[in-house]
Amino acid sequence: MLVFPEVWHAIEARLETTIRQNEGGDKLSIGRRSRRLMLGTALVLAGGIWVGTPGAWAEEGPLFDGQGYRLKDYRAPVPAEAPGARTITLSELQALQSEGAVLLDVMGLRQFEIGQDGVWITPEDHLTIPGAIWLPVVGWGKLEEWQQAYLEQGLARLTEGDLATKIVVFCKLDCWLSWNAAQRISALGYRQLYWFPPGVDGWSDAGLKLVLTTPLPRPPMRE
Repeated sequence: MLVFPEVWHAIEARLETTIRQNEGGDKLSIGRRSRRLMLGTALVLAGGIWVGTPGAWAEEGPLFDGQGYRLKDYRAPVPAEAPGARTITLSELQALQSEGAVLLDVMGLRQFEIGQDGVWITPEDHLTIPGAIWLPVVGWGKLEEWQQAYLEQGLARLTEGDLATKIVVFCKLDCWLSWNAAQRISALGYRQLYWFPPGVDGWSDAGLKLVLTTPLPRPPMRE
């Protein structure tokens, strides 16, 4: 494939902007920037980078759908409560963590590929609360069929089918993805659901350590 210089630079600029948005605007080190841009550009040339929810990039249309899910502008101030979940503080999160609650990080991921073995290939690192499980495509306002199945199957595995399992949902500060996910998980019948609005930012700001993580694998595809 022949890529003209101006097209290449446009791709690189868009990738870097997107990566920095997903990192919360943090300045990337040269090594991290180079690694992610190379992988992201490779995905572009392979035709697989924009593998996200249909509404992930849209800026037009309504803010919410008929079921109450936020459809756009996901990084914005959130309400004090999420439907079907109880809002918790940092100390309450730590208590639930010590009790063995399932911690779900639903920070979004817009560029990725998933191998036949279900392992995700991503152009970016992600830091989360220790012990949390990353489900990166379940907080969008509208889910594709496979994304809904990924959520349902992932929850079934993590809770062993027990709808009374304690679950904590979070992403970043001022992030509607966790608000959407909490409402969606509640609709599946999980009864002990908690929402931590400050997310990884609140954890880090308290001087607590974040750890690198990768998305929960999808079940292997059948041939």
